[in-house]
Amino acid sequence: MDEIQNSMKRILYDLLQDTEIQEVIKGIIKKDREQGWEYQQKIEALEKENKVLSHQLEEGQMECERLHKNCQKLEEENTVLKREKKEIQDSREEIFKQLQSKKKEFEPLEEINEIWQGILKLEKSQKSYLKNLCGSWDIKSFIALGKDKNGIKQLRNFIRDEIMNSNRKADNIRILARFFDLCIDVYNSTNIRKEHYKKIDVPIGKEYDSRQYIKTSESIINGVVKEVLLNGYFMQDDTMKPIVLVR
Repeated sequence: MDEIQNSMKRILYDLLQDTEIQEVIKGIIKKDREQGWEYQQKIEALEKENKVLSHQLEEGQMECERLHKNCQKLEEENTVLKREKKEIQDSREEIFKQLQSKKKEFEPLEEINEIWQGILKLEKSQKSYLKNLCGSWDIKSFIALGKDKNGIKQLRNFIRDEIMNSNRKADNIRILARFFDLCIDVYNSTNIRKEHYKKIDVPIGKEYDSRQYIKTSESIINGVVKEVLLNGYFMQDDTMKPIVLVR
């Protein structure tokens, strides 16, 4: 066994003394060194790149954390804005309800003002009669007429006579009719005995019935109701028939 090993050593020694083999070995060593240097360069480049990427990663993490904090802040602000928006919407709804309520309160006053402005444009004889009937020429006196049942009936008879006048002006009749309706409303809302006049419904296009309605002077004898010029009202045995135009 020792002889074989010694023989192998002598052979290997002889080979190493060979110039060609030495050159091959030198080439291998040189190549290994060159490859080692290249690997070292690549490792150094990779380490530099790793440092750059690590730095970028840290910056990215910091930026991500900053954005996360900003996102939380924005979410908190958004929650506050939503709450404020809801409060504003609730406030607007409440204001709208109040405005609607006030509007309903002022609607009767607006109607009264419209009627009064119309009364101011009536003919001189009509205004003179209303002044005498109401006792004074002011809105309060005119509204107060609605508290007087006899005054309402006198007003109704006056309007009826005006309607029967062939020279009547339609605009004046409409104003007088609105004033009559207003007086009925005042009577119904202020009467201490809780007596209420109820309006008589008049179907337009229905055949005229002298037992229910009164027709104007220019109406035909037999025909259908085309228009109501003065509303009718009833209360127990007290009836004021509607005055209608028959065509």
